[in-house]
Amino acid sequence: MTYTSFEFFIIFFGITYVLYSIIPQKAKWCVLLVGSLAFYTVAAGGHIEFLILSALIVWAVGMIIQRLNDSFAENKKLVSKEERKKLKNKYKSYKLTALTIGVLCNIGFLLVLKYANFFVGTVNTLFSAKLPELSIIQPLGISFYTLQAVSYITDVYRGRYKACKNPLRITLYLSFMLTIVEGPIARFDQLGTQLNEGKKFEFKNLVYGAQLVVWGLFKKVVIADRAAELVNNVFDDMSAHGGVIIMVAILFYTLQLYCDFSGIMDVMTGLGEIMGIELPQNFNRPFFAKSINEFWQRWHITLGGWLRDYIFYPISLSKPFMKLTKSARQKFNPYYANLIPTAVALFFVWFTNGMWHGAAWKYIVYGLYYYVLMMLGLFAEPLSAKFCEKLKINRKSKGFALFQMLRTFAIVNIGMLIFRANSLKSVFFAIKTIFVNPNFQSLQVGSRNGLGLDVKDYIIILCGTTLIFLVSVLQEKGIRIREQIAKLPFIVKFVIFMLAAFSVIILGAYGEHYGVADLLYANF
Repeated sequence: MTYTSFEFFIIFFGITYVLYSIIPQKAKWCVLLVGSLAFYTVAAGGHIEFLILSALIVWAVGMIIQRLNDSFAENKKLVSKEERKKLKNKYKSYKLTALTIGVLCNIGFLLVLKYANFFVGTVNTLFSAKLPELSIIQPLGISFYTLQAVSYITDVYRGRYKACKNPLRITLYLSFMLTIVEGPIARFDQLGTQLNEGKKFEFKNLVYGAQLVVWGLFKKVVIADRAAELVNNVFDDMSAHGGVIIMVAILFYTLQLYCDFSGIMDVMTGLGEIMGIELPQNFNRPFFAKSINEFWQRWHITLGGWLRDYIFYPISLSKPFMKLTKSARQKFNPYYANLIPTAVALFFVWFTNGMWHGAAWKYIVYGLYYYVLMMLGLFAEPLSAKFCEKLKINRKSKGFALFQMLRTFAIVNIGMLIFRANSLKSVFFAIKTIFVNPNFQSLQVGSRNGLGLDVKDYIIILCGTTLIFLVSVLQEKGIRIREQIAKLPFIVKFVIFMLAAFSVIILGAYGEHYGVADLLYANF
């Protein structure tokens, strides 16, 4: 069961949307809950118990913290100002205990169900032990709904909003069919309130949402799934290919991952828009980024936002780190004094980023790869500025901006190699092959060469990528394409939509010669 399957569109989303449109507003959330749980149960093969358990824990912890908040608000009026501070600390201690239990339970489920065998394998390798691996089925979407669960109880603890009294509404927030498999990672005040309100049908939402769904399917089915053929053939047996082919495969994987993930985000955002539900943005044309930091502000935005708010800020604003900052300011100039504590906090952010993506050392290295490069860039920034000043390089010129984008793109592709390779050993083999054995003769356009693609496929990928690039350029300039299309005559809009829909149907990479392409981020 995938988001691009007939069953999802017709049976689950289709039936849910029809009932959602006609049922009274107060009961709309019930339709979403039943539809989401039905979809999750089928997609997860019936393993729904940990999702329900997480929802109940989150609800209970949220209610406990809320009652403590309410109790403090009442009792502080009955005591003097001197006693009020003690009372506040007392209640804060109780709330922190409840929050800690809630976070540890949810993170504990994630660590055991997703990473237990990784820990066992690491111990066996380091200490030559023979610990048995556990027979565990990783719950679908656990990496996504766990982060939402933690954000909910943390925000209630921080007083950002009041706890939801109904456990079924919390269950809907965690299990919503459009976010449970691949995100985006939405906060409760972003998504939960919309799900509980129940939106009325609007024809504009239907039209705009359908356009975005078709665009997302084009990126996923036409581009990503076709590029997957070459990527899988090369990475599954890199020893059979020269360095040039491996470089092409890396570029194709970057294209595949972007079109797969952002395409599905477009599909989910479009379906949400059809329902009148606005999902948080997860991509913002990342390949226009001029630095690694900017790239990650544009790529998987909701994950970066979560890591910032629930890892970076709590660490950097903690008392030990405040002392570290104060100490650094006494020993270094202001730039490095502020950078040193930031660098320490960012280590935990990027380690968590890598670990979140998968239970393997390559993912941890993937996260730390970006961390090291980002730190090198930040620490070298003053020297870089002086170097450009001496050479009279205008860092605000379009030429320098283009250089920065190309540099960032190259760095990202090396990261993609680490991300896609079957092991760290394969990463080093690929880099060695690229420099030692490029083998330009193996690059024969139009021949399958064991790569799974023919001339037609390359042409479709080239044309599709060009279209995506042109659309991105227009969007980067602030042009809202769907609004521009809406201004066109009806017949023109109809023809454009039909051409787009039939391009997905006719050019989609399915059927003979194409494998089944799963959703890439559903595995994380």
